[in-house]
Amino acid sequence: MSNNRLQGWNPQKTAFTYAKDREFGPGLRGAALYADLGLAEATGGQFHGEIIKMDPEKYTGEVTTGMHRHEYDLQFNYVLSGEIDFVIEGINDGPGDEKLLFGAGDTYMQESRILHDETRVSKDYSVMQVYGPAKATTQTVGQARAGGEVSDDWADKQAKMTVQRLQGWNKQTSTFTYAKDREFGPGLREANLYADLGVAKGTGGNFHAHLIKVNREKHTSQHTTGMHRHDYDFQFNYVISGEIDFVIEGFDETLTFRAGDTYFLPSKILHNETRITEDFQVLELYGPAKAGTVQLEAEVN
Repeated sequence: MSNNRLQGWNPQKTAFTYAKDREFGPGLRGAALYADLGLAEATGGQFHGEIIKMDPEKYTGEVTTGMHRHEYDLQFNYVLSGEIDFVIEGINDGPGDEKLLFGAGDTYMQESRILHDETRVSKDYSVMQVYGPAKATTQTVGQARAGGEVSDDWADKQAKMTVQRLQGWNKQTSTFTYAKDREFGPGLREANLYADLGVAKGTGGNFHAHLIKVNREKHTSQHTTGMHRHDYDFQFNYVISGEIDFVIEGFDETLTFRAGDTYFLPSKILHNETRITEDFQVLELYGPAKAGTVQLEAEVN
């Protein structure tokens, strides 16, 4: 892998969100509800993270966004539940082309500013989305309906924000992965297994995303990563299942994260994963794809 770094990073803050405390409110689309994951504050507006679900009071089964594009430099999604159908420019927008269908555990990364239309979402659809910058306009060129329109509240909120862009983005390609085809293999830690989510390929190495789970042939109850830091400029995690305990530079107590929780670690911060349960699984998004790890203490499997 090549080291494809972006320029212009803002100072970062550690940010955590907990599923038990999560609150949903209005956002981009009128028929959906959104829960903020703290990334805009943690990155000074360079990224935003959210969980999106359908608003049961506004869902009709006929929601479409119309063909539209976002002024995002990065857009990555992990489907938590339900289903969504897509038409995407240059991929399946021709006569007779089938719609792209994504379900629970699938991922999609759409290349920057590409036209797309969300033509169907199920009532139980929910998704974890990370995009940047946090302030970015949406241009609609097709007909949205049934709550798929951009909400006035969101437009007002965006108008009060300042655009915080990074420089040095590579040419992108839309990439998709499907839970049914997922394969895990070796990676950074012997006690873990990793499944690539195509983001390094899609961004030319600007970012990488993978799922991490326990390697039961290597993992023991004594496992710790040891205090270490990564040479990442960005590191965001969404816990899919199980539990993990962290010691993080600047925090006196051990922090525990469980299914549905998220944690964002500032660039190059020291941390130690001191306990993970056998059912632990996490989605990690970081950049650049090629970045070293400095161990201050030995890892224990």
